[in-house]
Amino acid sequence: TAITESTLAFSRAEASSEATASLDLTELGREVVEEFRLSGADATITTDTPVVFVGRPVALKRAIRNVVENAIRYGRQARVSVFTDPMRATIRVDDDGPGIPEARIEEAFQPFVRLEPSRNRETGGTGLGLSIARSIVHAHGGTIAARNRPGGGLSVDLVLPRASELGATDLWDGKGGGLLT
Repeated sequence: TAITESTLAFSRAEASSEATASLDLTELGREVVEEFRLSGADATITTDTPVVFVGRPVALKRAIRNVVENAIRYGRQARVSVFTDPMRATIRVDDDGPGIPEARIEEAFQPFVRLEPSRNRETGGTGLGLSIARSIVHAHGGTIAARNRPGGGLSVDLVLPRASELGATDLWDGKGGGLLT
């Protein structure tokens, strides 16, 4: 059942017709962190500055939630930060877990791949969380990447382009999004 539901969610993320809207990426991050904190998880957000973006709010929140959930599951905690530069907005999720072997980082984003080998649902999911997050971020014209942190743990960046870097048709065709300039 869990795999079927995850597969359906993955398909819906691919074919979502959710309308784009102006939203605050920092607020989305804060909402996700609060959901996990209410369930007793160790999650924090270190950003207060609003980051206005035009995108699919429900889809982006799901992408952030999937990455935060992985950080908590495998790294015991999630530290979320949101920042911008002239070209992009970045949502970064850091944890203090074991990281991922360098040779398997890209594999972690493939559908149904679970790097944790047991079949125990407590220690691993269905292998779709990062794949769904990647699909959502790509649909917004962005990228998602993971890297091992030098002191241990994993850092995952969801990077979304500024509106000025996208064509106007990309911004409003229901497939993409971008930062308001």
